[in-house]
Amino acid sequence: MLTKNKVSKLISICIVGILMITALPLHSFAIEEPWDQYNQYLPRETPVTKRHLRGAWISTVINLDWPSVETAKIKNDKERIQKSKEELIAILDKSVEMNMNAVFFQVSPEGDAFYNSNIVPWSRYLTGTFGKDPGFDPLAFAIEEAHKRNLELHAWFNPYRISMYMNDSTIESLNIEKSVYKEHPDWVKSAMSRFVIDPGIPQAREWVIKRTMEVVNDYDVDGIHFDDYFYYEKHVGELEDQDTFSQYNLGQFSNLGEWRRNNTYLLVKELSNEIRKTKPWIKFGISPAGVWANKKDGHLNGSNTSAGLPNYDRSFADTKKWVEEEIIDYIAPQVYFTFANPSAPYGEVANWWSNVVRGKNVHLYIGQALYKVNDNADQYFQGNHAVEEFVRQHKYNTMKPEVMGSIMFRFQNFNHGNKQQVVNVMKEDLWSTKALVPVMPWRGGQAPHSPTQGRIEALSNGTKLSWVDKDPNTAYYAIYRINKGSEININTDASALKLISTVRKSDKALQEFIDKENNDIAKTTYLVTALDRLHHESNELVISINQSAYFSDVGEQQAWAINAIDSFYERGIVNGVGGGKFAPKNNVTRADFLIMVMKSYGLELDSHVTGNFSDAGDKYYSKYLGTAKRLGLVSGVGNNLYLPETTITRQDMIVILYSVLDKLEQLPKISNNGRDFEKFNDTGEIANYAIKAMKLFVEAGIVQGDGNNLKPKHATTRAEAVQVLYNLLSK
Repeated sequence: MLTKNKVSKLISICIVGILMITALPLHSFAIEEPWDQYNQYLPRETPVTKRHLRGAWISTVINLDWPSVETAKIKNDKERIQKSKEELIAILDKSVEMNMNAVFFQVSPEGDAFYNSNIVPWSRYLTGTFGKDPGFDPLAFAIEEAHKRNLELHAWFNPYRISMYMNDSTIESLNIEKSVYKEHPDWVKSAMSRFVIDPGIPQAREWVIKRTMEVVNDYDVDGIHFDDYFYYEKHVGELEDQDTFSQYNLGQFSNLGEWRRNNTYLLVKELSNEIRKTKPWIKFGISPAGVWANKKDGHLNGSNTSAGLPNYDRSFADTKKWVEEEIIDYIAPQVYFTFANPSAPYGEVANWWSNVVRGKNVHLYIGQALYKVNDNADQYFQGNHAVEEFVRQHKYNTMKPEVMGSIMFRFQNFNHGNKQQVVNVMKEDLWSTKALVPVMPWRGGQAPHSPTQGRIEALSNGTKLSWVDKDPNTAYYAIYRINKGSEININTDASALKLISTVRKSDKALQEFIDKENNDIAKTTYLVTALDRLHHESNELVISINQSAYFSDVGEQQAWAINAIDSFYERGIVNGVGGGKFAPKNNVTRADFLIMVMKSYGLELDSHVTGNFSDAGDKYYSKYLGTAKRLGLVSGVGNNLYLPETTITRQDMIVILYSVLDKLEQLPKISNNGRDFEKFNDTGEIANYAIKAMKLFVEAGIVQGDGNNLKPKHATTRAEAVQVLYNLLSK
């Protein structure tokens, strides 16, 4: 029985315990989440990135994404073709709506073709009949429509599979012209209830290369893409290739696994060499299963996973080696797991691949399992958990430096009703801005020249931009929109917030774009850049009211000189300083101003100069100085000196002009547009040798001054010099 003293002691102990508990930090009780160790890559706000590949796989096998089963069964060819095209256009339009920049289009799912091939038959999934001509070229159509929308198109092959089934009707359908099953039955094996070729046979590997290179040679694809189906068995040995091993190994490898891995390695390496030799701008990438190898299976360089179908041991594909040797341009592991997956956590797998590609000329894109949303037992692929999971995965992919993009499996999941929670958050948040495809420097290419001659026009349905681009290297344009008066650095991730569109280059001389979201051109500035097909970006052309058509730094502050600068540039009298800039506020040297004057009046240079100024040297301006001296246009500053690289003052600019025009008998006349010379406040600062010239040019309306001051000893800027000459030539 408790006594009063015992009760008091018990209460005291409880109070002390409570005090000790409350003194502990709150995080001592926080439940550790599987993604907590990656919090540095999971910021609170959704990160914005300008360069990230965003794509989706378009599966044609068993009509998963395109064309639909119903469409393929249409008996009327014209109707079937039309419906097939409409369905593909809808897919590509949806890609643009989701701000993607690439699609991965399955062109050979079963040793067949969605293109016009001399090697393999037409796919059964186009018409329902293996080998039947669909009446149009699906790949050519897909490329044309994808490029119209400025989407990269990667042609996706399944390298080894030649059928999804092995039933009698399938076997009967395979016995047709160009079918590898009929023409090379000795290459055919079976595994996973499918017919496949045996890649241990060199001629079979060569067949894969030939049918892939047929597309490389004949079509304007942006990439060649292999999926994860290399060796694919229920259990190792199901393929029954022991005889092939005995025939072709020749003692080189000690076991079947090493030999198999080498077979696929040889295929990948040889195909890579062929692509790079034929069309070096075409990217070659592979999308293996998510896990290369489990560390627990004895692979010290493997991941801390327990995956059931790792590349190395089950597909016999040493994908890590391909990256290390840089024989592929990108790898897109199918990390179809959540951060909480006990066998292969997303963070562990993606981080492992990040370490593999670091420092390599290989991009890492992560394949993501959109198809599992609300269709998988993992609770983190369910309901609101799925939204939170995809937000985490997107943030990780964006913030992890080595991850250069994401690819969603597969396309029709964007249209499925039970995926819309995730699709909507992608559209409205995760992929809410446009993004450019990351550059692969090792693939070559270079930024085109900047567009020129920008124009802006208000229309009833928006704002029309136009520009000229004569660089054949240009593939497309990026369009940025900012508030007038604000600034933007297009080389930052933040610029993606202002990137409103990418536009494919047309065959027309004048390129055009209509911004249907903006009707107020007075408050808007646009920047247009040109990009080559490998996504190198030029400097920007600025387009707005009061903006040079050629130079981004000649805008509203130099509105008074825009016409003069653009006119003189078009006539070859002046040039920019590089990078699409004119540097209007930079000072002009005495030599450069003389060059402007002589070009303005068409004065030809002497082919051989004698008796030049002693400081003329052997420079770009030397002949100009010598010619001008011989003609008596300039006399220098005394002692046979001209001081060519000295900044010219306003009064000296006018003195030179007076001298040249006097010799040419083209001095300006006093005009009603002129001003009263004596009313300027600083005429007393003008040197005696310059008064006559300054007075005439003021009274002729050529020199307007700066308010009530002439500032004769101030340096002359490039914009001022051009404007004075423009005024003279316009008289």
